[in-house]
Amino acid sequence: MKCLLVIFLFVAVSCSEEPLDVYDSIGGDFVLHDQFGDEYKLSEHHGKIRILFFGFTHCPEICPTTLGEVSEVWGQLDTAQQQQVEILFLSVDPERDSQELLKNYLESFDLPVLGLRGTDQQMGDITARYAAFYERVELDSALNYTIDHSSQTFVIDRQGRIRGWVAYDQPPSALLAMINRLL
Repeated sequence: MKCLLVIFLFVAVSCSEEPLDVYDSIGGDFVLHDQFGDEYKLSEHHGKIRILFFGFTHCPEICPTTLGEVSEVWGQLDTAQQQQVEILFLSVDPERDSQELLKNYLESFDLPVLGLRGTDQQMGDITARYAAFYERVELDSALNYTIDHSSQTFVIDRQGRIRGWVAYDQPPSALLAMINRLL
C-alpha cells in the first residue's frame, strides 16, 4: 500500500511539472495607452509574466470579481515574485472609460494594475486576436448601455506567448498555479 502511495505521489508531482502549452494562434503585440496617459506596448514588457483580461469600469459583476480574485492571487506572491508579474486590464468600453475614470476605478483595488484603453477599432482587433469578444448592449436605464464581454483571464509568459487562461468560474488557485509554473 505504501508503495502505491509513493508511486501516486511521484506521478502527481511529475504531472504538475509538465510545461504549460503555448497558444501561438492567439494573442500578439498591441499598443494602447494606460490610465496615466503613457503608451504601453506589450512587446516592450517581455521578461515579465502578464495577467491580462478584458473588462470595463461599469461592469456590475465579472470585472470587480476578477480584480478581487487577482488581488487575492497577488497577495499570495512574495515581493520577488510580484516584481516578475504585471497585471493588465484592457477596457472594452472606449466611449466611457476615459483615462481618468480608469485611474479612479483601478485605484479602488489594492493591486498594481495597468488599465489600458484604445479606440473601438483597436479593441475590436485586439479582442479578435485574443479569441475574446465584446459587444455593446443597449439598455432602457440611466446607464444607456452595458457591455457583454468574455471573462477569461489570460496568462502570458516572459516572451509574450499565451500559456493558458483561467475561466471566470475557476477558483483563484487555478490562476496562482499557472503563474507559479512560469515563475
